[in-house]
Amino acid sequence: MWWLGRAGRLLAFLAGCTIVLDIIGSERITAWGVSLQGKTAEVRLYAVGLASGGSFAVFEVSGLNDVVARAWPWPGDLVVARVLFFIVAVALALGIERFAGPAVVGVGRLLARPRFEWWLRVIAAPLFFIGFVLDYLAS
Repeated sequence: MWWLGRAGRLLAFLAGCTIVLDIIGSERITAWGVSLQGKTAEVRLYAVGLASGGSFAVFEVSGLNDVVARAWPWPGDLVVARVLFFIVAVALALGIERFAGPAVVGVGRLLARPRFEWWLRVIAAPLFFIGFVLDYLAS
C-alpha cells in the first residue's frame, strides 16, 4: 500500500514541476542552456551538486532505503549502500554534463511552443489531483 503514496507524491511532484517551469519561462531556460554550453567546469559543479543532493533525496524519500535494507546481504547500517548509490549518481551526472546545455536549450524551445504549453497544463492538472488522491488513499 505504501507504493500508492509514493506514486501519488511522484505525480504531484511532476505536476508541480510544470508550474515551476511555467514561472521560470521558456526564454530564461533557453538562455541558461546557451550559457551552460561553453562552461564545462560550472556544468560539472552543477551536475555533482544535483547528483549528490538528488541521490540522497531519492534514496531516503522514495522508499529505496527499505528495499535495499531487505536486499542488502550484510546486516547493519546501510552506509556502504548509500555511498555506492552516491558514487553511481555522481558518475552518471558527470557523464550527462556534456549534454546538459543542449538538453536545457531543447526544453526551453519546447516550452516556447504554445500548443505544447497548453498540453502540458492539460496533463499536469489531472496528474496533480490523481497524485493527491493516491497519496491520500495511502495514508
